[in-house]
This record gives sequence, C-alpha cells and structure tokens, in this order.
Amino acid sequence: MNDMAVPADRLKVRAAALVAFLVAVLCGCAGAGDAADPAEGTNHSSQASTNKTSRQAYDEFVVQLEEILAVTGETTGWTTEFGKPWDSDLDIVLVPRACDTENWEDSPQRLQLTVIGPGTEDPQTDRAAIIQYMEDKGLTVSGLFGDPSYPDGVSWDASGLGENGLEITYGTSSQSRVISLYGECSSHPSMQNKVSGDTP
Repeated sequence: MNDMAVPADRLKVRAAALVAFLVAVLCGCAGAGDAADPAEGTNHSSQASTNKTSRQAYDEFVVQLEEILAVTGETTGWTTEFGKPWDSDLDIVLVPRACDTENWEDSPQRLQLTVIGPGTEDPQTDRAAIIQYMEDKGLTVSGLFGDPSYPDGVSWDASGLGENGLEITYGTSSQSRVISLYGECSSHPSMQNKVSGDTP
C-alpha cells in the first residue's frame, strides 16, 4: 500500500498529540481502575452487531489482543492505559462502551482497551506486519501515515475496520508502540455490565 503524504505542520500536531497521550497514560493521569474509553474510535451508528454475551466478547477480545502482540514480536513489556502491566491472565475489568455515541441509550456495546509497548528499530516493517494481520482478518485498512523522512520517534499509523464494529488502531515508532482494540458491537443485555475474567 502507498503511504499518504502528510504536511509538516500536521506531523507536528500528530506527534504532539501522541506524546501528550503517552505522558498522560504513563503518569497515570488517564485514570485508574475500570477500563474506560481512551479514545473515541469510530462511531458505528449504522454498524451491524452480534448478540454475543459479555463473557464471549471478553474472551474473544483477550485472544485478539494477544494475537496482535504476537504479530509485533514483543509479547511482554506492554502496559494498559491505566499503568498496569498487560497480561492475558490479568484480572482487568472492562466497561462496555456504546458503539453509537450519538444514540448511546439504545446502542449496542463493545469492549475497548489501549496498550502501550516498547518501540521498534524498524517502524515501517513493524507496521507492515500489522497491516498484513488486519487484512488477513478481513479488516479494511485505512489511516496510513508514515514516511522514511519522518523524524525519529514519530509514529507510523494504521487502522483497520472489520465487521460488527471490530476496530484496531496501531501506532509504531522507535520510542513506543500503541494498540487500541475495539471489540465487536453486541446487543446482548449482559453487555450493559462490567466484565472481567471472573464474569460467569
């Protein structure tokens, strides 16, 4: 895929936004406790949804995140946006969020989480591997930003959108990598409640 050219002033804004987000996350300013929405993601007002229970959604969410980490080649050293080390066995509580933020009272819900990990020496190759993963999963890839002329530390980005609201956003640089995973939307009543690995 061809990379999109990005004006220098836009690069500065994107870099500043990423740095501000990472600083907030690493200093714990983003909050602690139950997982909340670190970013808006895509508003899926017209997106189809499943009827998966929160338990099913949680299990699939964890497996998917572990798959993405495996693709990066770095399965350790990742931290949630709340400053907790990520581990698939971690008893993290996720709070489902509305897929349709404009009509949230009647909206299907989905799980979401951002994790931050170590940087890479080759952001271009790293991002290409994630893009291939997203395409193999049937996601439509967009939001490509990244160019060899980028200053060191500026993120190479890609987003993928799949069926039923599944969404992956990925940013990779020499300093850090950021993954935001938004699970499939579900209309099941259990998706109105918090869910964790201990949820029946």
